[in-house]
Amino acid sequence: MVNWKAVIIGFILTIIFTSILNLIIGSFGSYIGVIIAGVIVGYMVNYNWINGAINGGLIGILGGIVALIIILIVGGGPYIMESFGALLLVAIIADAILGAIGGAFGALIAK
Repeated sequence: MVNWKAVIIGFILTIIFTSILNLIIGSFGSYIGVIIAGVIVGYMVNYNWINGAINGGLIGILGGIVALIIILIVGGGPYIMESFGALLLVAIIADAILGAIGGAFGALIAK
């Protein structure tokens, strides 16, 4: 079951963490931000690891799309915009997987 309150909070956290960590660490920081937000959402859900993974995957997808768009607008040049479709698809898949891993781990920590 999706906990929409946790997903919305995780979505906001994903945008904040990925934007800040991307500026500090680089592109790898975006992935760390999704994992951290996924752990927090999984901990908030506190039901089981599957539910934590579902909620974490959702925040990975939603937050990853918005964070990628923000990163491309702020730091992207024209050469990045040409491959935007492929980049977006890979980023969505990676963020969904990392968010699900973080969510499952957060749910396990809560137990």
